Amino acid sequence: FIPHWSHAATTVNFGVVWGLQAVAVANDGAIAVAYGTQQTSTDTGGTTNDLYTGPESSAITVAGSPSGGQMVFFRINRDPAAGSDTMAIDARLHGVTVYVTTDAETDA
Repeated sequence: FIPHWSHAATTVNFGVVWGLQAVAVANDGAIAVAYGTQQTSTDTGGTTNDLYTGPESSAITVAGSPSGGQMVFFRINRDPAAGSDTMAIDARLHGVTVYVTTDAETDA
């Protein structure tokens, strides 16, 4: 995934860490289930109200044995406990680009 974000004015420390997890749930399946391992994207802002596009994260494994027709839930967060997240003000998430990799020649 790639986060797209911005921030309001701040004088120092512009580091932000975004995390994303995913889980697939089948029809009539419980939705209170464990998500896959979180992957992160660490970026640095600087200019007030500019749009920043973070680097692509490592591959995300969707938990729940996903298969065709299942709903995939995503959980995104800012991780202020991460050492690289140094910005003391709120970051504004505007969108996320999610890449999907398939192993088959078709998505059927």
